[in-house]
Amino acid sequence: MHWNNTSHRTISPSCLGYLLILFVCILPYSNSFDSAWHLDDFPNIVINPSVHISDISFDSLTRAAGLFQTHASSDTSLPFRPVAYFSFALNWYAGTDHVLGYHMVNVGIHILCAWMLYILVQSLFQTPNLLGRFEGDKKNIALLSAVLWAIHPIQIQAVTYIVQRMTLLATLFYLSGLLCYIQARNHSERPQRLGLFSGCFLSLVLAMGSKENAVIFPLSLALIEIVFFNNLSNRVHRKACFLIVLAATVATGILAVIIAYSARPDPLAFINRVSSVRPFSLTERLLTEPRVVIGYLTQIFYPLLNRFSIEHFITKSTSILNPLTTIGSIILISGLLAIAFFRIRKMPVLSFSILFYFLNHIIESTVIPLELVFEHRNHLPSAFVFFPVAIAGVRGLRYYQRMQRRAMFQTCFAVITLFVVVLGMTTHLRNQAWLSEKTLWEDIMLNSPFSARPYVRMAWYYETIGQYDKSLELCEASLSKQWTNHSAIAQTLAYMAGIHAAHRNYEKALELYDRSITTDPLYIQALYDKAQVLVALGEWEQAKEIMVSLISKRKSTWNDLNLMGFILLKEDSPEDALEHFRKANQLSPQNPLVLINIGVTMSRMGLYQKANWFLKQANQMEKGNIIPFLCLLDNHIKAANSYALNADVNELFKNFSIEYIRITLQEISHSKSMVPISSNAISTIIAENLRFRSDAFLRTE
Repeated sequence: MHWNNTSHRTISPSCLGYLLILFVCILPYSNSFDSAWHLDDFPNIVINPSVHISDISFDSLTRAAGLFQTHASSDTSLPFRPVAYFSFALNWYAGTDHVLGYHMVNVGIHILCAWMLYILVQSLFQTPNLLGRFEGDKKNIALLSAVLWAIHPIQIQAVTYIVQRMTLLATLFYLSGLLCYIQARNHSERPQRLGLFSGCFLSLVLAMGSKENAVIFPLSLALIEIVFFNNLSNRVHRKACFLIVLAATVATGILAVIIAYSARPDPLAFINRVSSVRPFSLTERLLTEPRVVIGYLTQIFYPLLNRFSIEHFITKSTSILNPLTTIGSIILISGLLAIAFFRIRKMPVLSFSILFYFLNHIIESTVIPLELVFEHRNHLPSAFVFFPVAIAGVRGLRYYQRMQRRAMFQTCFAVITLFVVVLGMTTHLRNQAWLSEKTLWEDIMLNSPFSARPYVRMAWYYETIGQYDKSLELCEASLSKQWTNHSAIAQTLAYMAGIHAAHRNYEKALELYDRSITTDPLYIQALYDKAQVLVALGEWEQAKEIMVSLISKRKSTWNDLNLMGFILLKEDSPEDALEHFRKANQLSPQNPLVLINIGVTMSRMGLYQKANWFLKQANQMEKGNIIPFLCLLDNHIKAANSYALNADVNELFKNFSIEYIRITLQEISHSKSMVPISSNAISTIIAENLRFRSDAFLRTE
């Protein structure tokens, strides 16, 4: 910070401010660039084919962003956030799934947000209600406010958690829109104002395209207009403020409806479905969230290292008195809001900071049935929390400087510097936990031992390294912990069933699938997985009953139709099987698995030439897969096409070893879930070919 003007300065104070913000953002996040993928990173980026683009074209980018798609063709399990997905697609194009590029972009956006906040606070000092105040200290206040916000460990979840770029972008464009509005109100030239208001509207669109909580933007504009541009001692202005709030509320409602129906054709039904799996009612959520929001504030102003986590254990509030902290939190929030309203004329910055914080928690901390706690929700609401803190700190330093109390000045300056350093060190240390799935979830198990999610995530980790018993043990332990939704319990039971099924412990797998279905009948993926186990057991009729039930409960996927077709083929109903396979092919064109099943079914029906075409297509698409080769041989045997048979046998020997061919044929003959071809007939042909080769070799001796 700068306290004296010098004539020989070569770098402007503003430039120094930008450089300092850059430094304090990069340093604490310097150990986060190798942090692994976590949680929602996987469905949104890692296994989301929409963002896996291989070229920069209009079609690929709009598909990645989810634009110009009907609800029927889009994945409604993912949120409608086109700006965020557009950025993920560009990252994927540049470096596929390497995390470095994603972290660099996230930290870069966070720096831009801090710079935007630095400019924004300075612009607020040019508004009528702050004009003339804090002369000589504006840049220092803005700098300290931006630095404290940017370096605080509560922002880690928004920055280091890759998928929360959605939050970062929403904050960036939200602050950009506020800045455009304030600059437009501060400028009298009409062309400039028109351009700035246009920028404000564009920023709103981009913010909403990044994350839905940006719909509160009109109310934030109303707050700025009332606090900084209106004379509240004037009766006419007070009436105007009422109209401003009314207009902003209507605008927010309209935007909320637009964004809700842009994302899903039935947003209310979707909210009801989500509510049904949560372990809390709407009333319980409304009673619990005051404790959560106050908890965020305590993290902000009492930032101990072990108080930060991606998972927080919190008991729900069942009444205003249970637990007693519920009524305490409500009273505290009411008191803060009362201070904000009653001191709005004399202390506009404090009032604005309080009101902006609570206003921008409305979307994620009230009626929408999201999970109760996530720290990244503070990235935008906390933007101005340190504004009054920075004023107090800078004005205190200025007072001691003016009074020539050098020792006190140096002491206070050292305390502020130490606080910034400690915040940065806390952020740096906390980032170490995000390095891998193992480090993150071990840390959370330590800090939130009563939450189920860390146990399940650690179970997944142990499964990936082959420690299946440890994985099942952790899953079992998670069942007695606190869950974020009932569906997660059903998914965990199905996950355990999948491990047992992979080890052919089918009886235990079926038992767990039944428990999963009973726990959450809406989690119908368990039906599909159970049907696969029944197929492995050869229980065709039971498997068919389950698939008929599943297809009636959800919009059919290619997997559903393919499995149903396979069951019908095993029941010797090739015509019905082919109908299902063709529908699967329409939903997933050029899918090798579906093409193989179509080819085998046509071969069973005597359509050998058509079967050959489909099997050749699958063979071309999967050169390293032996199954299409063997299916071709089976088709040639049935068609008595000896010429093609000999040619493809020779091709088989070129691509696969004799031992691998033998093992695969043995698996086909014993497995009920593998493609239904005659392994005995193929083995006979291969044996004859090998004998012929052996005889020919002996004749050359």
